[in-house]
Amino acid sequence: MDILIAIGLACVMASGLSLLIARAITGVNIWSAPSVRHFPRSIDGWTALVCIVLVILAFAVLPWPLHPAGDQSWVGHPVLIGGLVEGAFLVPAFAGLLASSPLAARAVSRETQVNSAGRLALWVASGSLLWGDVGWTGLEVLGRIVLFVAGAVAVSAAAGLGPFMPDASLSPSGAEEGLDAHERWLAYTARHMRASLALALFVVGVVPGAEVVQPGIASVIAIALFVVLIVGLRRARRTLPRLTLHAAVRWCLWRVLPVALIAIVYLELVARGQGSGVRG
Repeated sequence: MDILIAIGLACVMASGLSLLIARAITGVNIWSAPSVRHFPRSIDGWTALVCIVLVILAFAVLPWPLHPAGDQSWVGHPVLIGGLVEGAFLVPAFAGLLASSPLAARAVSRETQVNSAGRLALWVASGSLLWGDVGWTGLEVLGRIVLFVAGAVAVSAAAGLGPFMPDASLSPSGAEEGLDAHERWLAYTARHMRASLALALFVVGVVPGAEVVQPGIASVIAIALFVVLIVGLRRARRTLPRLTLHAAVRWCLWRVLPVALIAIVYLELVARGQGSGVRG
């Protein structure tokens, strides 16, 4: 029963957040499907459906505050979360790279490279906070702040939002070039759900755990973080220019990732120093 409740809540959270992202940031209408509906006729449509399912499952296993199955071993499991998150992003990318339209294949290639670079930095930042046993002492909070800043930049690239949005200069349809209306809607929905998953991975990493605040307070903090992220990404889209592929990847791999790695080394040194102090 806990599993069913978790999946139901995951459907609501993933759908609601993706609709909010579409409405507030990208301006794409994914609220209603086209009047003419059919089963997917191409690999793009089927992979979009698989992506949506993987996103919902990933939401269900993330260690949210007040998780209905929080005492189960599969909640917060790093291998399970990693497989679902990477599958949600890579399955549609694989289908897009096989697209018959060269414009669509080029758009997918750019989007995949930017998202992958962003996810790499995001995994380092959020993964360290989720599974790195980082405490809340004064020195460790400084490291958390650095990881928070690095993750905030990385999540925009991983989600493909703000200045890291997909480039539609070659074709208005971008990666969905050549798809019919219904399959294009499925692809748009899957893209926004992937973006919501990237934001969720960042938020659950930075929200304080039960050892620091009550789960109810942590839930309020998580909601506030989502609001801040969406408002910030909306403003970034309006004020910052869209980065080129080279600039976007360079930002993630040569600026954000090194900062996150330095923070991890700092936290490791702090932990060792505190351990030596306790033994002394």
